[in-house]
Amino acid sequence: MNAKLSKVYGGVVLTMLWICCFLFISPTLVIDFGAGIILNFKFLVVLLGLLIIILYNIFYRSSTDITKLSLTVSYTIAWLALIIFFFPRTDQHSTYYGVIAFFTLVGGLGVCLVWIWFFADDVSLEE
Repeated sequence: MNAKLSKVYGGVVLTMLWICCFLFISPTLVIDFGAGIILNFKFLVVLLGLLIIILYNIFYRSSTDITKLSLTVSYTIAWLALIIFFFPRTDQHSTYYGVIAFFTLVGGLGVCLVWIWFFADDVSLEE
């Protein structure tokens, strides 16, 4: 069973690294390409990380149920990181407080819906 779930474990590691990009890269770093083209380094790394997670799940050969499980676990970790690390707690008068709360609740509903599929009786994690 562990060999079949290696895709899920890899997805967990990639998602944790992706969250670390949000937490530990300074937003003041920029890449200057010249000719007035400036790109935020943190934004670039976050987009590349998301692309790597998506391509990992597309091109790593496994059954569709294990691919769905890997994406569901990645989605759940990203949602929990939103709640733990990114929800504003110090500034109660933030203009985006309600927006973040709304999308956190909607994201939680999405997490519940995708996990319901795995609690159904017809799911098999066989190759």
